[in-house]
Amino acid sequence: MKKIKVLFPFVEAGFGHIMTERSICDAFEKKYGDYCEVVRSNFYKDSGSEAMKKFEDRLCDEVRSYNKNHFYGYASILAMNIFGSKITSWFIMEKLVKDAYKDSLKYMEDLAPDAVVSTHWATNYYAVKSSKKPYTVMYVPDAHANALFRYPCDFSMISMKEGYDRAMKFKRRYNEDNFKLAPFAIRQQAFEVTGTKQEIRQRLGHDDKFTLYITEGGYGIGMAEQLCQMLIEEDLPISVIVVCGKNPELHERLLKLKSKGNLSFYPYGFCDNVLELIASSDLYLGKSGNGLAEAAFYGVPIVVTHSANDIEKLIAEHYVTHIKDAVRIFNADKCLEFIKGAVAGSEEYLELKKHIKPREDFGGEGIADLIFEKLNEKFHLK
Repeated sequence: MKKIKVLFPFVEAGFGHIMTERSICDAFEKKYGDYCEVVRSNFYKDSGSEAMKKFEDRLCDEVRSYNKNHFYGYASILAMNIFGSKITSWFIMEKLVKDAYKDSLKYMEDLAPDAVVSTHWATNYYAVKSSKKPYTVMYVPDAHANALFRYPCDFSMISMKEGYDRAMKFKRRYNEDNFKLAPFAIRQQAFEVTGTKQEIRQRLGHDDKFTLYITEGGYGIGMAEQLCQMLIEEDLPISVIVVCGKNPELHERLLKLKSKGNLSFYPYGFCDNVLELIASSDLYLGKSGNGLAEAAFYGVPIVVTHSANDIEKLIAEHYVTHIKDAVRIFNADKCLEFIKGAVAGSEEYLELKKHIKPREDFGGEGIADLIFEKLNEKFHLK
């Protein structure tokens, strides 16, 4: 029996979409590769279209803009909500970058998938518009299905219960059959990081001290530099890991900072061992986004240092209010005071440590099962 072709298109707009797509794709291929031909595509890069590359660059620039100017981030989401799913999608996808829609639609049709599994709203749009429309699947990696994610799709999923409940209020779009609550699509590598914090620190070549992990998302925009300067000045007897992502200028500046003696300082650029670094830490500080799930997975208490828009605000709300393993502190001086308290074993820090999310709430396998169930209904695969 001929396998159906299932396309997993990867889109860079921050790194949360790529990580969740990879998690789902890896699990699906491992478990259901005998029934389906799994096709991976770095959608905007593999085509060779300059217009498509320009469109993806624009998506990345928008994420950077949200983090540099929070008013712009919140105003953009407000505009999406005002204009609604279809108008907002039409304008962004078809009018924003000349020829990007035409080339992207052609590329989707050239790939000719039977099903498309998206973790970014853009590729779902092309699949729906395709002349030979494939079966469309959408995984929402956020705590809220915003207007762009609410564009028509055959089957959708989300991992956060409060986001699921909000979305179900859109009765014309969602029902119990076409929208499901799913695990969080964390990378499979997260399960492969083993050992105690002490053992992981030894593998990393780090000192075995109370360890901070500081990040500002994939593009390294936020208070990390200011906070590192303050921590070095304080010279606390701790380790500080800071990951700069795709911000080499920040990394270069941090490399020039020198400890006074008590503090061990480990500045990283864009690195592949982020999960080990997080697992080795005692406190995670960074912008809201899907990185918070990785800290939660390893039971590391979280300080959310900023939210760039309503999407990130609601992700933070999930961990602060519902999981209760995080606090929001948007001021560097107050972050420093919280860190000092955490090192001393403050009551507030210890309370966060009590709220650890079960590991069964994470992983791509449960999502793969939900997808295959729908594909089997549609294509009678077994």
